[in-house]
Amino acid sequence: MKSIVVLLISFIVLFKSQAQEIIHLKTVPFELGSSSIYVEEVFDEREEQTLGEHKNLNGDTVTLHLNKGAAEAVKDFYDTSLLPIGKPIHIKIKALNVQESHRRMNKGIVKVARAHVELWFFEKNGNALTKVFSIQHNEDEVFGLSKKQRLRDTHEKRIRAALEYCMQAFLNNYNKTASKPLANHFKPPTKGYKVEERLGQWFNLITAKGMRSTYFEGYGISYTGFVDSKRGLIKPYETSFEVTWTRPGVAEDNGYREVNSFVLRPELYFFYKKIVTGVYASASANIPIGYETLEDLDGDNSFNFIIGAGASQGIRIIPWKKNGLVLGVDFFQQFETSKVFRTDFGFELVLGVNF
Repeated sequence: MKSIVVLLISFIVLFKSQAQEIIHLKTVPFELGSSSIYVEEVFDEREEQTLGEHKNLNGDTVTLHLNKGAAEAVKDFYDTSLLPIGKPIHIKIKALNVQESHRRMNKGIVKVARAHVELWFFEKNGNALTKVFSIQHNEDEVFGLSKKQRLRDTHEKRIRAALEYCMQAFLNNYNKTASKPLANHFKPPTKGYKVEERLGQWFNLITAKGMRSTYFEGYGISYTGFVDSKRGLIKPYETSFEVTWTRPGVAEDNGYREVNSFVLRPELYFFYKKIVTGVYASASANIPIGYETLEDLDGDNSFNFIIGAGASQGIRIIPWKKNGLVLGVDFFQQFETSKVFRTDFGFELVLGVNF
């Protein structure tokens, strides 16, 4: 019985060790000029004292940790550049994590990595700590979707850059009599820089839609990818493929027995607006490109190239942030070089999955 308990405990320890990865923060010095302070103590006051959960290259979820813990790792990093002379400063870590998310940019879908940090700086007066400065900072970097290994290997570099930024900002504020600001090894933030604690969550949607309009009916399959945002307009990436056929009587009224179309509909302009959690209004403009197959009343077949312009307005409901159903409805308007219509109006019912 005792051996079984030992084996079970060993299995649990092994399982936990396999579910964790350690990041070793390098003690690389950075330029501080003539500093009048040093770091005496660092306290980690985060509720969750990890760097976050991530999927490794094998697709397994792992928890990232700093070697020796965040408090000791941050102190060691600062001690490399700050000699133990001058005024002792105490630091409290309020936030420290690394994040990964997809994002849409001009060149398409990319991967964004972030180190987010929030530090509070204190002086000691007697036995009490007095807060003298606080700062939040994001250190972001963009990668191609194929650069997963490089993204994972450079989390440590972004943590160091974020910590350096926070110390430089503190010293530039603390040493108000300095002749010039301290030199930075990181890219300074742009004007109007705002610190978002989290990267927006990337949604992947695969949806099927049933379509019906004045002239045709059919179905389509779409992929949509977007970064969630509480404020402003969200610009998703979307492409759709549709198969349609004319409604009863439409083909005959135009001299055909049967008309089918196959259309790829890449978006031109596409926007979501978050209404409440899980509910988004949508609006898009697109360019349908494809072809029609036509059979006339004598049984002869022909082919017609299709191009046009379309627009739609609708609602998307995504009740679960991670995996779950996607529901929606769209109303659309379009102009096409079809043999049976030029302008058309209709609606779509959407059902899919979010992952």
